[in-house]
Amino acid sequence: MITQLPDPSSPPPEVVEVIDEERIVPRGTAQVNWFVRLNDVWVHVSEWPGARSERLNAGAGTVWQSRTEIDVPRGARLMRVESRPSGYARESPLEYLTRGAPSKRRKLRRNYYFVGRLGELIATPDGPE
Repeated sequence: MITQLPDPSSPPPEVVEVIDEERIVPRGTAQVNWFVRLNDVWVHVSEWPGARSERLNAGAGTVWQSRTEIDVPRGARLMRVESRPSGYARESPLEYLTRGAPSKRRKLRRNYYFVGRLGELIATPDGPE
């Protein structure tokens, strides 16, 4: 069995803790999910090698919460995705009656971060790259 020794020139991995959740909001639920960049794809933090996840007790207004810890190199990229119900569109009474069943449209918001010292998540103003 071959064991690869860590590269002494590379910084030690940083421990990052994030919380995925679903909570009650007006018109439905909002979900927050975290992803980490692995090569050229985004993977859910729970799929990161060595990830440690646990369910948390959900308080009032919370459907579920899950805390995940991962060990990542400094500079790793993370993405937080929040999905919320869309607001109601203004429409005439005739449009309301003729449009059929309302769709379950959602608003997505993505925020990008990189890992700093001691696992601090630092927001980046730009996109994923």
